[in-house]
Amino acid sequence: MVEMRHRLPSLNALAVFEAAGRLGGFSRAARELRISQPAVTRHIRGLEAAVGHLLFQRAHNRVTLTEPGLRLWQAVNAGFGDIAAVVDSLRVAEEGAVLALSTHSGFGQQWLMPRLEGLREALGGRSISLSIADRSAEFDRTEFDIGVRHGSRADLGPNGVLLAEETVMPVVGWRLAEARPELLALTPDDLVDATLIHMDEGDRPWMTWAQWFRLAGVRRTPPPARVRLNHYPLVMSEVLSGTGIGLGWRPLIDEMLESGVIVPVGPEVVRSDWGWWFVWSDRTAPQDVERALAWFRSRLAHPSAG
Repeated sequence: MVEMRHRLPSLNALAVFEAAGRLGGFSRAARELRISQPAVTRHIRGLEAAVGHLLFQRAHNRVTLTEPGLRLWQAVNAGFGDIAAVVDSLRVAEEGAVLALSTHSGFGQQWLMPRLEGLREALGGRSISLSIADRSAEFDRTEFDIGVRHGSRADLGPNGVLLAEETVMPVVGWRLAEARPELLALTPDDLVDATLIHMDEGDRPWMTWAQWFRLAGVRRTPPPARVRLNHYPLVMSEVLSGTGIGLGWRPLIDEMLESGVIVPVGPEVVRSDWGWWFVWSDRTAPQDVERALAWFRSRLAHPSAG
């Protein structure tokens, strides 16, 4: 234990680093953690000194993860997620009446987790156990009370309400947009020949680049993907690092668009009858369904409310 403590950097610094990497900025991390921006900067500098690498590229009040930073962020994010899952399971055993919430990794990590305490308060202080179910086979309604699922109306049973239509646009990181401003003038047809970041949809109903091009009115299809990523947060990390152009789903990317850390390089397209759905189990108490649904609708309409 002593040896591990000496090998690891400050856990506070790692928590600050995880938030800054996930949110794409020091000021946004400061707001989430309720500390000052200079405090965030001190933690990051101390962590960089501890690991011997620059973790962020800084320019014009914006930050993006370097390659070593991305490697560390993925490890820290996964580690904190594992810790949170164990803590949740212990709370379930201790407290009993815990509300089980399930969603996809993209929605969970990029939109829900920073707001989870607000949902808990809306549910009268109930404890929440959050689980990630990326593949359709994992999304078993007998295993959760409420959830947010991405898909079509046809995928759902009777207990489903549309929260937001599936709205998708191509985006790049701000550094790539500044280095190559011609990207902002590309037409949808031009994007076929660009460096595209693909996601391995597997049995998940995520929109593919081929589907986006069809909905954008482009007849050509992109060449086969050289690399596919199986995790939406990884796609956005690659976008932020300047690897290429990725598809961004709203509302997951709304705050990043607003802050300017990512930039749209093509039009939004909407897939009819697809989107983000609030779902619940037959066993879930009606008051929990009503409170949670009202909270999701309010936060999606006013994301800055937290």
